[in-house]
Amino acid sequence: MSWMRLGSAGPRRPGRPVLLGVAAVAVMLLGACSNEPGAGGNEAAGNAAGEVQLSPANGATKGTPTWSTSVACPSGYQGSAVFSELHADGTTYTTIAPIVNNVNVPFSGTLLASIARIQSVGGIPDGGTEELFVQCASEQGGTGATLNFMYLFITYSADGSTYSTSTAAPAGTSVPTVPA
Repeated sequence: MSWMRLGSAGPRRPGRPVLLGVAAVAVMLLGACSNEPGAGGNEAAGNAAGEVQLSPANGATKGTPTWSTSVACPSGYQGSAVFSELHADGTTYTTIAPIVNNVNVPFSGTLLASIARIQSVGGIPDGGTEELFVQCASEQGGTGATLNFMYLFITYSADGSTYSTSTAAPAGTSVPTVPA
């Protein structure tokens, strides 16, 4: 005696709720996986209202500092935020900290890797400078409309052993930057 109950002769097709759920997940993943700074967002607000900083602001690249902001993300973009570094090519970036949800007050986090690893992933040579930035999102989990909001420049020593930060690129340097 068989315990399986056989239905119709053909394969069963998923119902409408299943297909809509799959489509919604696909749309969220595509929005969250963009490798273009500011994709889908209005970048007009820029860095005017606050700043992001590392603590300590300078030190050995083997260290893994914490980061924090001085203000919340702007209205309409307070679902979440992510801290990222812009690669040397100026067009791609890597997230360097976990996503922070509910960013309607100043927020902070820990980096996912040492400063040396962040430099390496970004393809920044010793002696070079790179831009770090906060991208605010309208929805939790880094989804929805995005806005590149706060910026920080990190400069690596000539031998790559130390770093220092500033709110502006050092004079005389050519540093790729994300849209403001």
